[in-house]
Amino acid sequence: MPPLYWLPLAVLGIVVFVWLWDTAPTPGEALLRGWAWGLGHFAVGSYWILEAFWVPPADYGPLGLPSVAGLAALLGLFPGLAAFTARRLVGRWPHLGGRYRRLLLLAVCWTVTEWVRGHLFTGYPWNPLGHVLAFAVPLLQSAALFGVYGLGTVTFIVLAAPAAGWRAVAGALVFVAAVGVGGQVVVGSSAGADGPLLRIVQPNAPQAEKWNPALQPVHLRRLIELSRRDGLERVSAVIWPETAVPFVMEPQSAALPTLATVVPPGGYLLTGAARNAGRSQDGVWNSLLAIDGGGRVLAHYDKAHLVPLGEYIPFHKHLAPVSGLIGRGSFEEGDGPATLKLPGLPPFAPMICYEVIFPAAIVPRGDRPRWLLNVTNDAWFGLSTGPYQHLTSARLRAVEEGLPMIRAANTGISAVIDAYGNVLASIDMAREGVIDHILPPARGATPYSRWGDWMLLAFLAFSFVVVAFRRRA
Repeated sequence: MPPLYWLPLAVLGIVVFVWLWDTAPTPGEALLRGWAWGLGHFAVGSYWILEAFWVPPADYGPLGLPSVAGLAALLGLFPGLAAFTARRLVGRWPHLGGRYRRLLLLAVCWTVTEWVRGHLFTGYPWNPLGHVLAFAVPLLQSAALFGVYGLGTVTFIVLAAPAAGWRAVAGALVFVAAVGVGGQVVVGSSAGADGPLLRIVQPNAPQAEKWNPALQPVHLRRLIELSRRDGLERVSAVIWPETAVPFVMEPQSAALPTLATVVPPGGYLLTGAARNAGRSQDGVWNSLLAIDGGGRVLAHYDKAHLVPLGEYIPFHKHLAPVSGLIGRGSFEEGDGPATLKLPGLPPFAPMICYEVIFPAAIVPRGDRPRWLLNVTNDAWFGLSTGPYQHLTSARLRAVEEGLPMIRAANTGISAVIDAYGNVLASIDMAREGVIDHILPPARGATPYSRWGDWMLLAFLAFSFVVVAFRRRA
């Protein structure tokens, strides 16, 4: 997985999973073995969550290890269910004795359970198997057909090929080469784009200091100084990260004139901010605000896919004493994907942090934007692998939707991503800086952007028919 991409370990890991499944004497044993494998897989893949528990002043360090272990134990059930289901089907269909059919069946079951993991109980599609291929942009292009889950099916078959013998390995290598060549043909050039010039600001504000009232003026001044660097007059929009404004914004906030000082002529400031709807209404939203040169909020988007226990407590309005006991408030839930349309700026679909990891859930159907905007604050996770894996999710959404992605992160990684998943410009972790970049061009609507997971369903149905078809003498 990103950012290491140690491919021999990917092959070893999936081959071991296949071997554990193939040698399990019963479906129940396959379930247990698959769960044990998944426990290790998700513990390593999600260790970075530990970082958030140690960020002061809300220091919950002792809860970190049991929380990550519990999450890994829960997520491990999904590979276990894939192994269980495939074993049951093999038992029911004796003609599935061939290694290739059995491998394809297991890959289909893996993908189905990976899709369920991404949707059940609000979903957690972190590190889907298709991310293994993110080291090579041409190999990602089939995600435009059937999404990252379908890409995961292909990845599983390729990585598991050694378990089916040398012929399968040779076939996998030829297949990868063909997909790579085809992907390279598909990948276009972003040169010659005539889109607006955007300025992305990465302030690198430490999370432990971000909400300190004594330091709020310092953080705001840093954002303003970075935003007002030379060339502001040529920019169409200045973009700040998630909750960049270090206080809750009210409808007529006294800070709006100050924020307007970074708005370019005829342009906008697009900033993450916690906002409320005024004293007459309860609730705070994690939002993106579009502010013009007159200090007016012309549009806003409220985060809809909130992080359970991180941004909201389930049933918090009915369990207020419990929410207060653990020292956590809750953001209110937004209305879902939206396309914001501002005069002089191509329409865009905003995503706040975690929302970018959800395939087919970032663009409103029937209102296709021209580009994608992801504002995030990964400062909670330090210099771990988490922010790099988060960036990979953003790249896959760009490929799936055929749209460029602009990403503004508090401590990194801010990036300009074209519609093929190429990172054209970036600011690495724990650095302060600014990116001025012309918005890359969009592609035509991809099959996945048109039909979403129906494309995945068609792909899996075809694969299942190939597995189940029995030739008669």
